[in-house]
Amino acid sequence: MNGQKKLKQKTALLLAVILIAALLTGCQPRDIQMQFSAAADQAEAIGDYLHSFNQSMGQTVSESGLPMDPSVMKPWINTTIYGMVTDEINADIKDDLYLNVNHDWLRDAEFRPGYASEMRLLEATDIVRERCQKLLADKTLLQSEDPQVVHDASLIQGIYELFLDWEKRNETGVEPFRPLVEKILAVDSMEAVTELLLSEDYFFWGAFPASVSLGTNAEDSSLYEVKIGPTALLTYGDAAEYKEETPNGKRNREYADGVARYMFSRFDISDTDAECCLEDAYAFEEQIAESEKTVLESYDPAALKESINPVTMDELKEMSPNFPLTDFMERYGYAESRLINISEPKWLPALNALYTEEHLDELKAYLLKGTVSGLISYVDEEAYRTQQRLSNAASGITENQPDEEIAYTLALSMFPDSFDRLYIREYLSEDIRQEITKLCEDAIETYREMLAGTEWLSVETRNKAVNKLNHMTIHAVYPDKWEDDSMYAIKAREDGGTYLEAIQDISESSFEVAMSHINGTVDKEIWGINILDTNAYYNPTDNSINIIPGFFCDVTYRSDMSIEEKYGALGTVIGHEISHAFDTNGAQYDENGNVADWWTEEDYAAFMERAGKLVDYYDQVVGFDDGTPSNGQMVQTEAIADMAGMKCMLMMAEKIEGFDYDTFFRANAKLWSRVNTLEATEAMVMTDSHPMHYLRANVTAQQFDEFLEAFGVKPGDGMYLAPEDRIAVW
Repeated sequence: MNGQKKLKQKTALLLAVILIAALLTGCQPRDIQMQFSAAADQAEAIGDYLHSFNQSMGQTVSESGLPMDPSVMKPWINTTIYGMVTDEINADIKDDLYLNVNHDWLRDAEFRPGYASEMRLLEATDIVRERCQKLLADKTLLQSEDPQVVHDASLIQGIYELFLDWEKRNETGVEPFRPLVEKILAVDSMEAVTELLLSEDYFFWGAFPASVSLGTNAEDSSLYEVKIGPTALLTYGDAAEYKEETPNGKRNREYADGVARYMFSRFDISDTDAECCLEDAYAFEEQIAESEKTVLESYDPAALKESINPVTMDELKEMSPNFPLTDFMERYGYAESRLINISEPKWLPALNALYTEEHLDELKAYLLKGTVSGLISYVDEEAYRTQQRLSNAASGITENQPDEEIAYTLALSMFPDSFDRLYIREYLSEDIRQEITKLCEDAIETYREMLAGTEWLSVETRNKAVNKLNHMTIHAVYPDKWEDDSMYAIKAREDGGTYLEAIQDISESSFEVAMSHINGTVDKEIWGINILDTNAYYNPTDNSINIIPGFFCDVTYRSDMSIEEKYGALGTVIGHEISHAFDTNGAQYDENGNVADWWTEEDYAAFMERAGKLVDYYDQVVGFDDGTPSNGQMVQTEAIADMAGMKCMLMMAEKIEGFDYDTFFRANAKLWSRVNTLEATEAMVMTDSHPMHYLRANVTAQQFDEFLEAFGVKPGDGMYLAPEDRIAVW
């Protein structure tokens, strides 16, 4: 995807995601058989409790007011679904750690306006937003003697104010885009389609049926390459949905079609023509989806190496003689790259086969739907409110997020470095960076001890794993080096600037930055992340852990925390991020961030067998009352990291006399406290690589004797898992 369209789609998606507000924390077929006696014991214990509860209530699920029937769920109630926790729904800590520790919070939690999730971690988001709102309002920054401060303030304040300038945005409405839409409507031949796709106005604002972008080379992460990815599936976003629609897919389709219908009406396209367009666009997507990976397939560990397919321009021309991919790349400079990769090589010939007169109407409909739908974020308040309403309905949200919060989040996504530098200047110190760095160093050293005691690994592979640890980079709190962003400028509202013009200028500058990296080398001293995200990261391409201030709040890190709280909260997160270097995705990267085979064949087989046991366990989890099981393949990387991260902290705890394990496990369970709307929960299990939060607390804790001993957990208790049934990979 070109630089402009990357930004356009990022912004459009961002606005939808903000409205959904499904924040994530953390940061990806087997024949192995396993006995689930312990899991069955847990399910029976919870089932007995629920049976007695239902008997005492004497009510159906609908009469009791619960959103789902908990008796179907196993091995625990899915208490991340909003409304599942009442005064009566509770459990002993021996049966359900997450519910017991978080009961009152889960029962009383309320959603913020515009959010489909509520978490204790959102306190960190609040802290950052409140501080950044002060930066947005502080006009004295524009008078600073430091030119960098003036530059940063002008960018963030400029785009923030232009987004909120409804008066000016309402004046222009959709009119700036009418010529482009009319150009699409006038297409009457494949030659005209090609001319459209290669035109400059379409380059900026149109829906191109392929992704062309710049990124790091998988096998040499010091180099940039052009990456070619498959056609965006506008209706569902997942190829699997075109074969069997899920409830989440149905909501996605209602949202996507609702946006398109509204935007068709804004461009005076009749209802009849609009419905024909939706049908034709869907037919095109349905056909191209057959050649694309599903979301679930993309989480298969094998998908990483399957996505590495270097090609030349000549080979691309052979794969796609009709669809003008190479013409597009030549026109806009991507063809100059010496390194080009196509992630799904089966897709491009399939797209090429559809690029014919026979499919003209379907292709034209896809381009029209994708383009007008993508414009909804850029026009007037009526369009914005319509998107807000449709997104809220799809996510179970009942109250709009304030416009000022939306504008702030948009500005933060556009200019993260500017916010970061101003935030560091105002609120951060070197002391906190040193403390976080020390905790990371201690965790890495403990991980060396973990690896030394891993008996199922050969000495050869163990040494290479330690070598990867030795090369791991710690990105603690904030960087010292930044990408050059001097080419960005925003014409302020008081100077006659408009939101649409600003987006165009940002797009052009973003494309300029992207093109400057063609055939260049990656500067790994530049972190390339937003340090104000409520998150923490492991980046496999530079083998770094990223522990950043956007994650800090009372539940994760305070200077006055007890050591048990620090280890149980931020400590397990640090251990989690280190562990991503050795999950089923990260394990395929070497110490330099390159995809490479550094395991012996026997060790890798043993590793995947252990991961398979974890996948099989999660495949037995039922979190919804329709009985549909969870999917272990989707959550395996995060589950592996959760357990290894906790093991790392427990090994550190062994060295502390009188360590309070009760406090440690409670702190970890509080870290994961979260409720979502039912709609958001269903969406997450279809697309999110993280286990549901009650599983992140419970499944992780039950792997360790320290938990069982701290709370007296015995066989038959809901939290008990026999040693032979445990699934921790490390």
